[in-house]
Amino acid sequence: MKKSQDALNGRTYAGEAQAERQAKRHQKFIEAGHELFGTIGFRQTTVRVICKQAELTDRYFYESFSSMEDVLVVVYEQAIQEIQSKILGAIQNNDYKDDVDALIRQVLDIFFQAVECPKTARIIWLEVLGVSPRVDLIYNHAIRSFAALFLQLSLSVYPNIQLSNAERDVVAIGIVGAISQSTMAWLLNDYQLERQIMVSSMFHIIKGTSSQLILNSQ
Repeated sequence: MKKSQDALNGRTYAGEAQAERQAKRHQKFIEAGHELFGTIGFRQTTVRVICKQAELTDRYFYESFSSMEDVLVVVYEQAIQEIQSKILGAIQNNDYKDDVDALIRQVLDIFFQAVECPKTARIIWLEVLGVSPRVDLIYNHAIRSFAALFLQLSLSVYPNIQLSNAERDVVAIGIVGAISQSTMAWLLNDYQLERQIMVSSMFHIIKGTSSQLILNSQ
C-alpha cells in the first residue's frame, strides 16, 4: 500500500511528497500573479517576470499553467470567491434579523472593505477587461453571480416585492452595475472618499430601489 501511495504522490523530498511540492509552487505563482497584476498589470507581466517574483523557473510555471491568461483567471476567480463568501456568510448569519438597513449596510461594508485593497480592485475592475473572449465570459459570469447574491439578499429582507424572474434579474444586475462603476471610480480616484461614504451612497440606491418596488407591489 505504501509503495502504491508513493507512486501516486511522487518521491518524497525534504519530508514532502511531489504533489505537495507542486501545490506549493502552484500557490506561489498565484500569489506572484496577484502581486504583479495588482501593481504593474497583467499586460506587463511575462512568464519571466512572474517566475522571478515567485522565485521559480519557467519549467515550474508550465507545470501549473499553460499561459499567463490561465494565471489571471485563477487569481481573478479566487478574488471574486473570497469576497462573495464573506458576503454570503453575512447574509446567512444575519446578525441584524430585525434591522434590514443594518444588514444591507453590513454587506456593503464587507464588500467595500474587501475592494479597499488596490491590488485586488485593480485585478477585478481593470486587468480582466478586454483580455480575451474567454476572460470576458468569466467576467460576465462573475457579474451575474454577484447579482444573484444581491438578489438573495433583497429577497431575504424584502420578501413582498412582486416582480417577474426576468425583472428581478435585470434589477439585480443594475444594482451590481451601480456598485461596480462606483467601485471603479473609487479606485481610479485613489480612494479619496471614505469607505463609509461609499457604503452610505450604495445603501441609498438599494434602499430607494427596494422601497419603490415595494410601493409598486402594493
